[in-house]
Amino acid sequence: MTLPLTFLDKKLIHSAVVGPDGAVHYTMTSTRGILHRKETTISAASGLTGIIYWKEKMFEIGGVKRRWDDIERRVGGLLSREHEWDWAGRPYTLKYQDRHKELLAVPKFAQNSTGIVRFTPYHPRLLHDNEPAVIYFPFEMQDEFERMFLLMAVLQTDIKRQDAEAAASAAAG
Repeated sequence: MTLPLTFLDKKLIHSAVVGPDGAVHYTMTSTRGILHRKETTISAASGLTGIIYWKEKMFEIGGVKRRWDDIERRVGGLLSREHEWDWAGRPYTLKYQDRHKELLAVPKFAQNSTGIVRFTPYHPRLLHDNEPAVIYFPFEMQDEFERMFLLMAVLQTDIKRQDAEAAASAAAG
């Protein structure tokens, strides 16, 4: 079983994230510089705060800062799009499936498929309602610190994907 948390805004880094009952679990606010994002602050309902420093390429959770180079690495070879994220000795492999329709965070320390975090990006639709972004946390994942880290890793990964798609669109036309 999973807990689906829905992003209320298509701009993920400026969104509230709510549960099925409408309760706000996370609130995200971001600041920008002249050309780039500066930081995104994520406030959990529990009081835990995480900050993504975009320019410095760093995460901060509960006052502890770590550079992306120290907690993220590419796995699976040169052309692989899989990345391993590890904050506290509990590594997760993040990878997109089905042409970027779903991002999975698979724990490398678990013996079975429990503990997988799923993220479906925002999908605009012309003739139907837009599909909001949703992150699915397993009910077994009660560690708020781990949830915050995975939320930040998923956000960083998806924003990076969005930036690459925007750059490709701009170059194409």
